[in-house]
Amino acid sequence: MPRTRLLIAAVFLFAGGLLAGCGGGGSPSSSASPGVTDTLSVDSKADSVALRLLKAHGADAFASAPYLRFNFGVDTPQGQQVVARHLWDRSTGEYRVEWATGPDSNYVALINVRNVENQRPEGTVYLNGTELTGSAAQSAREQAYGRFINDTYWLLAPLKVYDPGVNRQYAADSSTAEHEGLRLTFGEVGLTPGDTYWLYVSNETGRLDRWSMHLQGMDADEAPRSYTWTDYVTLEAPAGDVTLATRHEAMGGEQAILTNQLALPTSPPAGAFSTTTPMLSASE
Repeated sequence: MPRTRLLIAAVFLFAGGLLAGCGGGGSPSSSASPGVTDTLSVDSKADSVALRLLKAHGADAFASAPYLRFNFGVDTPQGQQVVARHLWDRSTGEYRVEWATGPDSNYVALINVRNVENQRPEGTVYLNGTELTGSAAQSAREQAYGRFINDTYWLLAPLKVYDPGVNRQYAADSSTAEHEGLRLTFGEVGLTPGDTYWLYVSNETGRLDRWSMHLQGMDADEAPRSYTWTDYVTLEAPAGDVTLATRHEAMGGEQAILTNQLALPTSPPAGAFSTTTPMLSASE
């Protein structure tokens, strides 16, 4: 799907010190390691809200998870559609993403999300089992990397509020008896640093209840788009529980973004980062 429809998110770099093993360096933390949230500086009301969000969603536990498996999709009145299937080795950066552009066009990208230059990752992409070359390969690698950026942000945004380049501001005008408001803008990071997000953090649970976004590709006077974060599930990681939403319901619309088939496996399926034909649907 075009990025404008799937709302490519701004931030994609995971902090090496915040979520070890998610991004540029390090391995997932063991259960004996100090909690990553214990090392964060809290210098403002916005930082306090962000820290509570991290803890409510299990940032310390997620730092210990070696693999992440999930699907990204949409739910419309016409039914549900899987857009892409993901598997991430968070220790090495190896990443598998599968998607289709038609019944006879199945893509498998085997890239490394740490080895990236100018938004271009290292790796190979296969179409119906045949390796792409030249400009077709480059375009497909960029598409795969865009899927990684967009799809993981819809899933993991509550765990990324302390990432490098994220500017946090307490949104007093968005705060209520039920929610604390957090406004996020970005430095020179990601594909769309001109985006702005408003996060509504539950005073009761500390979790993200909904977000609104004004993306840099939208008209300046266009109203932000809002989604509620629902259907939370709790997953077990070596260092504890991780809580993530599997459904993001458009407010005032009929579409929902799905981040489901969630798992934090302790090991990948055989051939996960070498098999050149789709295999992840077999685990559903």
